[in-house]
Amino acid sequence: MFLTKGKYHFFFGDETSISFFDNARKKICFPEERYIGVLELEECYKDVPEQLGLLLDVVTPTGVSAERAILFLRRLEPELWHLWKEGTFHLASRWNIIYSFKKDLTRMGIPDERIWLYALPVIESPFLAV
Repeated sequence: MFLTKGKYHFFFGDETSISFFDNARKKICFPEERYIGVLELEECYKDVPEQLGLLLDVVTPTGVSAERAILFLRRLEPELWHLWKEGTFHLASRWNIIYSFKKDLTRMGIPDERIWLYALPVIESPFLAV
């Protein structure tokens, strides 16, 4: 289900992917926690990642698919980006959102074979779903 190869893993998603990333980091990144990521979350979900122990940054969505998350990635310090651009990117959300993020990653030089897409259904209680 998850690509576990690679030293670094980057997660991107929204409220539909919180529990998905919680499971993924336990399977992919255990015992080392070499992952970063950003979630676009509405205000009511902003504390859930921290409550689960996820080390992911949270941005508020703007209505434009993945806009703030892409800005987050572009603002990484060059030394950090040098490491993370060699990582595996796990994008989990609705198709329109992850497709937008994938296009930007491709423009930034990330090859398709290191970008994994997971389309998730919209559910009522995303942090409780598996």
